[in-house]
Amino acid sequence: MENLGESSVRRSGGSPLGSKNKPKDNPSTTNKVVLVVPPGINIIQWVEGFAQDNGVSLAILTGSGAISEVALKHKGSQLQSQEFKEQLNLVSFSGAYILSPSGGGSSSTKIFNTSLVRDNYSVVSGSALHMVALCPVLLSVFFLSDPKFYKITTTD
Repeated sequence: MENLGESSVRRSGGSPLGSKNKPKDNPSTTNKVVLVVPPGINIIQWVEGFAQDNGVSLAILTGSGAISEVALKHKGSQLQSQEFKEQLNLVSFSGAYILSPSGGGSSSTKIFNTSLVRDNYSVVSGSALHMVALCPVLLSVFFLSDPKFYKITTTD
């Protein structure tokens, strides 16, 4: 005769059911966050300050919101940066701020690329040197508190 009160299914290892034990955060793991940049703030400086104050390197996946002022530079271009002082809407915003392996902020690597649409529906894009939030701007970010650096060598 079969006993219906007991289960013959064996649970895999791990914490027992109802346990309050939770996995510890590993500082070298990637964390996903949303940062809210207040209106009137230079987003580039704000992101750099956030990374330095928290000792993290970060990658910006996307951003949304309106911008009141931006200075854009095109890589490899001999032209001066272009400045726009008007309402622009973020189409895309991505970038990275990587702290130096030694922890000093002076040799950090940074790049911020953006595409914005103007009131006349034209699109402007480039590397953002500064960008001022018109309203709260939301940034979807991954950050690492202990990034690993790899040097890739090529053989010809």
